[in-house]
Amino acid sequence: MRFIVIGAGLSGLSCGVALAMNGHDVIILEREKEIGGLARSVRIDGYTFDYGPHYLFGPKVLSLLREVLAPEIELMDVKRVKERIHFKGKYVKFPFEPKNLLLNVELPRVPGVLFDLFIRNITKGLHRRSTNNVEDWVIRSVGKRIYDYTSLGRYIEKLYGIAPREVSGDWGIQKLKFLARLQNANLLQLAVRALREEKNLERQVVSYPLSGIDQLAIHIGNKFSQLSGKIYFGSETTMVKEERNGISVAVQKDEDQEIFEGDFAVSTIPITELLRMIKPPPAQEIVTLSNSLRYRAALLLLLCVDKDRAMDHQCIYFTEKDFKFRRITEFKNLDNRMAPVGKTSLCVEITCFENEKIFQEDKECIFDGVVGDLERSGFLRLSDVEKYHLVRLPYAYPVYDRNYRFPLAKALETLMPRQSIISLGRQGLFFYNTMSNSITKGYVLGQKLSNLHDSDPGHIIEEVYRGRLQMYK
Repeated sequence: MRFIVIGAGLSGLSCGVALAMNGHDVIILEREKEIGGLARSVRIDGYTFDYGPHYLFGPKVLSLLREVLAPEIELMDVKRVKERIHFKGKYVKFPFEPKNLLLNVELPRVPGVLFDLFIRNITKGLHRRSTNNVEDWVIRSVGKRIYDYTSLGRYIEKLYGIAPREVSGDWGIQKLKFLARLQNANLLQLAVRALREEKNLERQVVSYPLSGIDQLAIHIGNKFSQLSGKIYFGSETTMVKEERNGISVAVQKDEDQEIFEGDFAVSTIPITELLRMIKPPPAQEIVTLSNSLRYRAALLLLLCVDKDRAMDHQCIYFTEKDFKFRRITEFKNLDNRMAPVGKTSLCVEITCFENEKIFQEDKECIFDGVVGDLERSGFLRLSDVEKYHLVRLPYAYPVYDRNYRFPLAKALETLMPRQSIISLGRQGLFFYNTMSNSITKGYVLGQKLSNLHDSDPGHIIEEVYRGRLQMYK
């Protein structure tokens, strides 16, 4: 069979490798001039910047990479001990740990925090029902005093651009899983965990590719090429049309348009974009409804810094409104090779909507604002910055507002009967997933599709879409 994969991110590449390994003819269409999607790196005069902090979690994805997808990739173990939340001039371990959190709370507030945890513990049986917003979900986990003191609500608002009470509780379940241990434990259990947490922390190890996160996509892409797969760069998909015996995909490349034909298409572009370009078109009300699914954009300000270290931490999350940005990553705290000797590199991330003024501002204006914040807080001086670069990412984070489930369900239900295309990945399933998930799910789907031949793919499509819709039920 001939497969057309739209998008050369980690999901598309992994799916393409699985299909090609099973003898299928596979092409990948990529709008950009390089592979990787959100897992890319930028290199400037010896400095390396990733598109934000990325790690690999779990033995499953490591085994898949080393044995199948990228046998030659070099991975290093990184102890996840240097991530922090910054608020009120303090640095608290992230994910939260009970002992560290209590030690950083101002002493007069400690009794109130403990009281919150006690009340939450004796009343948790009364709150079995799910909440529909992340603010209630977090408060039920750790109490209102910790929620307010750490400014978690402000952080969530920075990320999504809407009030925490407008953010679905699904986001808490997915991205704040570590709070579940506070939610489900009593005070005695928390005390016991506090005594052993330092040892547990030392065992928290993640993996990272040597010399930049883009090595993942590069090695998987090399594997794809070795299997005779072909990637068409600078090819922006403009139409996906179901034919009687397959699929045709139109792409715009410079001023030329080209049509690719195949038996089946795997799309990893935003599901909202797919619904607008698919033929025969879905009902207009479905397209209109899907437009309520929003993606948060990101601005990545990359700083080449003339000092050996700027921070003591790999990544710092900023919750307070005084800071325009929500996160800073110092890559040298992951791998010394990410910057020249005696220098370091920082990625400062601002989240916004694509239609906000800041997304269109020139890089000089954004740089002045960010460095002003950094100077006032003592992180670095303007004179420390040798050069800088700005990356604009329009589809960085799916926005889980309280109402996202209904339009997502309608979008997937509309796509489900189409037997020659499936939507996949972070953008295609509107799923704020991890890099490890993108790789494994892409590969698994490729393996399943490889066994189709002339059989009905409906059960595979339904399995993927139903799995997404039932994820938080």
